[in-house]
Amino acid sequence: MRIRSVDSRKVSQISLAELETILEMRRRVERARTQTDAVRVSRIQWQRSAFLLLVEIIALSAFVLVLGLILWNLRTLNQFSVITRTEAIQAQEEGLTIVTSARPLIHELPGSSFPPPDLYVRELPGSSFAPESTFPPALGVLGVRAPVAASPLAPTPSPDSPSRITIPAIAIDSPVVAGDDWEALKKGVGHRIGTPNPGERGNMVMSGHNDVYGEVFRDLDRLEVGAEIVVYAGSRKFRYVVQARRIVVPNDLSPLKPSRESILTLITCWPYRVDNFRLIIIAQLAA
Repeated sequence: MRIRSVDSRKVSQISLAELETILEMRRRVERARTQTDAVRVSRIQWQRSAFLLLVEIIALSAFVLVLGLILWNLRTLNQFSVITRTEAIQAQEEGLTIVTSARPLIHELPGSSFPPPDLYVRELPGSSFAPESTFPPALGVLGVRAPVAASPLAPTPSPDSPSRITIPAIAIDSPVVAGDDWEALKKGVGHRIGTPNPGERGNMVMSGHNDVYGEVFRDLDRLEVGAEIVVYAGSRKFRYVVQARRIVVPNDLSPLKPSRESILTLITCWPYRVDNFRLIIIAQLAA
């Protein structure tokens, strides 16, 4: 092991050439130290710049992805809109007639997420908001007390009326109530008054919410053709098999048309939380 000796001479004893050598060595050490610090700072700045560039690339990619999804959804909705409007025009050209009676006129399919504004049905039932009224029901216009219109009473269910519906494929098990208005759909799936009972020939129509009051039909859009739907009338059960799925505009009343066969039509709003279309599921009574 070499032991480095220490120069203990005084400055006055060191020659000028030796002093210049010592100063030159110190300059070299300082330059090397400065270069090392500069390299370290440059490396840190490069790493920071690379990290910021990576963050910007990820943010830009996410923005492009979100924009693409939005455009794709808009394109899908536009396609559905064109198809459903074409179907509505064809239905009008075929001379579709809606037979009315003492009940209020209907203008759209049941299952809406928005309430009718008055006693006359101008929108589909199934709204996410309570019906609005212009004046307090007890006072009426200009403070003059007006009679309060009584809500129409649903008919008393018969032993043949549907009482329960189950769809095992999407874990639906709900009671069925008479009627498909705002109040009825708060309690479960509504059986449209005047349509057939389970097992009878004709078009049995049922509606339900997909985003309020239990969201009973929340997953109805996942139901595939061939799935089983079981409707109970008391202890008797009737099995239906899904035959078709449709997306229609709310005022397309063709899903309410009578049928010569025993079919079940389910109606709910679509898409989820948007509710500007209606999802229609058509099932046929199994043998």
